[in-house]
Amino acid sequence: MDRQIHYSEIEKTLATGDLILFHGKQSTSELIELLEWSYWSHIGMIVLPKDVGLEGEGPFIWESTSSGDGIIDVILGKEKPNGPMLIPLKDRISEDIKQGFDNHFKIRYLNSVISKDELTELKKFIFEVHTASFPTIKDLCKIYLEGKEKNIQGPTGMYFCSQLVAQTYMKMGYLSERYVANGYSPVEFNNNGSLPSTKRFHLFDGAIINHV
Repeated sequence: MDRQIHYSEIEKTLATGDLILFHGKQSTSELIELLEWSYWSHIGMIVLPKDVGLEGEGPFIWESTSSGDGIIDVILGKEKPNGPMLIPLKDRISEDIKQGFDNHFKIRYLNSVISKDELTELKKFIFEVHTASFPTIKDLCKIYLEGKEKNIQGPTGMYFCSQLVAQTYMKMGYLSERYVANGYSPVEFNNNGSLPSTKRFHLFDGAIINHV
């Protein structure tokens, strides 16, 4: 059995560019996990406030979800209904556990030092797509499969979770843009071998979390 720990034990180790994977318990999460043949159905990127010129305590998560779940988006100052959002990571984990949305979370550390230029691109991209929405489940499946199987670019103005992470890494110069962002799934960020990296970077396993 995997040894699991509390989020509070690793919170201070997190840095911008790290990733966090989610194992869901809802029917939509189970559908995604079945579609990908994976234990993980959701993914987001860690962002430290100081790195993108924002105020706040603790790490944020840059993610795209189908619901804001009552969590305050730090850019809007209120809940965002869906789509790309920047919210406190601790609040996300706490709410997911409380509501029974997700029960396991896995950290993937980025072992590259992010440059000022890369942080500039990150901040620019966050504010560019922050108003986008999240696709319906039907559209998500279509957009993902077209990207995965045919490398067809998805429509503008909407992002699902792994698409947002992939596009963010592309904007920062870590992933090739030869392959469309909507062709990525969460599990691919759990396996370095499947990522077409354009820089010397590596993602490595951190702890599995089951409690705040």
